[in-house]
Amino acid sequence: MKRSITSLLLALVAVTCVAAQAQRDSENDCAPVSDLGEIAVHAEAPEFIETGLVDGSMERLGGVIRYSDNGKSIARLRQVGQVGQGAGAASSLLERVAVLSGQGHLALVRLLASVTPILNISMAGYSIVELIEGIRAHEAEMERIYDRVSEEFQRDRRVELLAALDNAENTFLVENEDYRWAAVAEVNGALTRARKQLEEDLRILLNAETKLEHMELAASTQVLSMRVCALGTRLRLEISAGRAAVHWLAECVQDNRSFAKRFVRKWLGTNRAFFFHESVDNEYLERYLDLERWLREKRDVLLAVLHDARRRFWNDDAISLLYTGGLNSKLIEDPDYVRMLNFSEVMVENYQRLAGYEQELASQCLANYAEREAMESALLEGHDGYVMLVGAMSADAGEG
Repeated sequence: MKRSITSLLLALVAVTCVAAQAQRDSENDCAPVSDLGEIAVHAEAPEFIETGLVDGSMERLGGVIRYSDNGKSIARLRQVGQVGQGAGAASSLLERVAVLSGQGHLALVRLLASVTPILNISMAGYSIVELIEGIRAHEAEMERIYDRVSEEFQRDRRVELLAALDNAENTFLVENEDYRWAAVAEVNGALTRARKQLEEDLRILLNAETKLEHMELAASTQVLSMRVCALGTRLRLEISAGRAAVHWLAECVQDNRSFAKRFVRKWLGTNRAFFFHESVDNEYLERYLDLERWLREKRDVLLAVLHDARRRFWNDDAISLLYTGGLNSKLIEDPDYVRMLNFSEVMVENYQRLAGYEQELASQCLANYAEREAMESALLEGHDGYVMLVGAMSADAGEG
């Protein structure tokens, strides 16, 4: 009986190893190292890309510049080194691209980076060690926010996640490739459970009051979930499971898109007519309309927004958020809607950066992922701040 069980287990291991090898072999049938062809590093956006962003024929999705009609990639943004507050010229490329694509609020997003976590403009190129260190640092930072809220969150998730990080580091000490495949599968199972628990925390926050600490925790939890997604993706790529990596990341993007939309709607509230009040600066009105464009997934939203808001235009309650109240009522100097816009924009920007990472992987020959990574690292050596990788074919087409 024991011999039969042993034989069965050995057979299962053999079948798993054969299946793993078959999947790896099936993903090695493509040749191009980069879908952009031969690429060059630009410190400034080429003129044809600036023109495309202005006329709407091109758009930015996180770290990807693509055609608006078919979604084909044209160029990629890369963040080299540390870019933070006071970075000056190092951030000028991103801000220039943001303004040209109608997302000028990115300057505010950069300023918020010191108190609100922002995902890297491109998760591609991050090593497993860097992703693990980033998650550990992020987890430690979240503790200061947890201490300020009364809601109960799934703190057991932290124990399982940190254990998964330890196992992920140890996985690549194993020399046998097939056993490494099985070890990565175990780590990814733990990461999946941690991600689902993070999503449960986000559901709790959706039902919580709109307080500053809740908004900070929601933004931080979203980014932690995305970092877990990026690590799971990178682990799958490491064992040449490209299709599994793309599938996992696509699922992450879909879930984060849903949460981002629900939080933006919650933070903007149902009474949005006040954005049209004469006391609200045009800048804030435009930022609000940008968010409506993202929520409604179309560029021309003004008439639809006016239709939804006009029934409240002559309602005193509609502008109550703008005034202090009482007999000597006056405009509030630091209205809540500014904070709501800031956090909504951060939520959207982080989602789009993850979505850009998904598009980047989906368009690549993942069998050559390591080769492409090495090629990009060599190209980016000596650069600092934000740069743009532009394919020669895209440049030729744009200038033709």
